[in-house]
Parts: sequence; structure tokens; C-alpha cells
Amino acid sequence: MISQHFLTRILHCLVVLTLLPVALAANASSPEVGNPLPAVVIEEKGEITLSQDELNYVAWSSSANPGKAHVLQYFPGTQSASKIFEPFTDLLQDNLETNTYHVTTLVNLDAAMWGTTGFVVSQVESKKKEFPLATMVLDKDGTGASTWGLGDKGSVLVVLDQDGLIRYVTQAAMSDEELSQTLEIVRSIVGQ
Repeated sequence: MISQHFLTRILHCLVVLTLLPVALAANASSPEVGNPLPAVVIEEKGEITLSQDELNYVAWSSSANPGKAHVLQYFPGTQSASKIFEPFTDLLQDNLETNTYHVTTLVNLDAAMWGTTGFVVSQVESKKKEFPLATMVLDKDGTGASTWGLGDKGSVLVVLDQDGLIRYVTQAAMSDEELSQTLEIVRSIVGQ
């Protein structure tokens, strides 16, 4: 026969396990317009650096401020998710001088489909070679997703001004109107 004490302990454990995701979500801090980006440090994998055609990894921190308009995009390491903000980054390239803004791309490897992480890493590394001035970051453990409250498969695009304050944020694909409005926000930051 199972004792009352044993059943109480099991019930207590089940309650704790049920509430744990709620408690963890409460610690998340979604990016909000007018505020600085909630701090994230990615030490495992991290920022890809390129020196004489050799790729290396260093820790990356969201507090790194390029001192100009900064577009930060974060998405899961899947082919479909990698395209979500491409219309906006293409629009930036077509309409602004590349030295007037900075793009940081963070890829959540923790959300990559099983068995595809090596492919995702290879793709991001090749993009770093194609765009050496852009910041490319591999988030091995999904630190950004959990800190920014994005969920396992969440994405976010954030536009920060030269002072590191958020001027625009979205977690979804952008409409044509949002693309135009966000381009104007970046233009206002860079003074064009």
C-alpha cells in the first residue's frame, strides 16, 4: 500500500513541474519600443568572426552597441524561418548605404530540426563570408528565445537607435506597409 506521505510528495512534485514553465516565462522580458533590448549573452558558439578567411567564435552580448542604426533579427535555425525578415533586410540594402546601419543576425540552433544543425551552421558561416561586416551569431542553447520570451520557435526583428533604444519590434513577417514604415524609422535614425 502507498503511504499518504508518498502521495503528497508526488502531488507536490507534479504541481512544481506544472508551474515551472510559467515561472520561467515570467522571467522572460519581451523587447518593447522605447526600452533597451533585454540583456542576452551568448557564450556557447556565439558570434562568428572572420580573419583572413578563417572563422572563429567569440562570446556575444546584446549590450554591444554599434553606435548607429542597428537591426537585430533572431529566428530559429530552419530554412523557412531564415526568410521571415529577408524582405526587410533586402529593402535596407536597396535603399540605404550599408555603412549607415548595422545588421546582427542571431540563429537559434536549439530550434533547428533534429540532424540539421551542422547544415545550419555551415549556411550561417557562408553568409558571414558573403557579408563580412554583418554580425552573425549562433545561439546554441536558445538563450535569446528564452530571455526575450519568444518560445521555442519564435522570431523577432528589432530596430535600435544609436543609443541602444528600441524604435521598432515585430515577431511576425512584415506587411508592405510595415516594411515602408520601418524603413522610414531606420532612415530617421541614420539621418537620410
